[in-house]
Amino acid sequence: MSIIIVIPATQSRASWLAIIITSFFIFELRYQIIKKKLKQLTKVKKTFLIITTSLIIALALSGVYNLKKGSSDGRLFIWKISTKIIKDNPVFGVGFDRFKVYYMNAQAHYFAEMGETAEALVADNTYYAFNEFIQFITENGIVGFILLIVILYLILNTSTKKENKCLNNIVKTSLLSICVFAFFSYPMQILPIKLVIVVLLAILSSLNSEKIQLFKNIKTNFSKLLIKAIAVAGCLGITIISFKYINKVNASFKTWKYALESYQYGDYESAIQEYESAYPQLKSNGEFLMNYGKALSLYKNDKKAVEILEQAKKHLNTTIIETALGDSYKNLEEYNKAEIAYKHAENMIPVRFYPLYLQAKLYEESGQNEKAKVLAKKILNKKVKIPSTAIEEIKAAMKKLLIKKPLTKND
Repeated sequence: MSIIIVIPATQSRASWLAIIITSFFIFELRYQIIKKKLKQLTKVKKTFLIITTSLIIALALSGVYNLKKGSSDGRLFIWKISTKIIKDNPVFGVGFDRFKVYYMNAQAHYFAEMGETAEALVADNTYYAFNEFIQFITENGIVGFILLIVILYLILNTSTKKENKCLNNIVKTSLLSICVFAFFSYPMQILPIKLVIVVLLAILSSLNSEKIQLFKNIKTNFSKLLIKAIAVAGCLGITIISFKYINKVNASFKTWKYALESYQYGDYESAIQEYESAYPQLKSNGEFLMNYGKALSLYKNDKKAVEILEQAKKHLNTTIIETALGDSYKNLEEYNKAEIAYKHAENMIPVRFYPLYLQAKLYEESGQNEKAKVLAKKILNKKVKIPSTAIEEIKAAMKKLLIKKPLTKND
């Protein structure tokens, strides 16, 4: 009851749908009201009821969509770009947990080709597809998705004894609620939900009436005890090794937290030392590498920054990584590489002003005055999505640039 009170305040439409659909489903399993009523209706009445119900559902979904239209449009755009990645990698996908590596590059390619369309207003740095099934196909392809469907079928098709049927239905409906939520969010990226899934599968396994008897063909009790002892010892060994590894990772995450605090206070030297300490355990974490590389770039350790940021791009890509790369390449006077990085950041999220501003400053510093003037004019004429002090400061800087280097009649 406390959850029902809290859920409306969250404005999480995915959770609303999950609760409504699964509550309806479990009540029908328990009382079979619709099943009984349908038996009493004629074909004409059944058809009318189906049409009416479909219209009500369509209107309800339309209302849910328009409740936070910007958020809905953002999800639809992410799905659109994701389907383009699937089209390019249909069979085996881009690889497990590689969605955040490929997505922003695909989004940049789309805007580079199509220009700044209305969809740019809902584009942002994206880590997840906001649909676990689309993300799963993107990462694992059609082959992986078929395997997933087979596994889901086997889970839902498990049989149980009559006295456990009610609990069996509750567990399966709970799994269904997560599946419904997964259509509009990213539950598989949330640890508590993962733990709930493990517990639900464990309960379902214990209720299964067709359990596999692992030791039924072993004749002597001694052999059974020996095998069980080996299994227990193996599990303990794995637990101890895992515990040591988890402790190291946990310590590295704490160090990362301290590094972020130092970074926020502008103490980049201390932040870099803490990042270096955590690096051996977190060198495959894209977000960590992004933070580390950005700190190095701001501290003007540009060669190391480029190395870390290029490594970060193998695990994640965002406008933050690209602009930081551009800054470091500019400081190293590798202007062509800096321009490529800034333009890529611009194409990722075209409504942003900052990548354009960095490009204009790059052109100014590298003596490309004509390019700097054209870009300054573009920034001044650019529509503002969300007004801010930063945008006003950027526009003021571009006005100063044009005063120093005024446009000619040919411009």
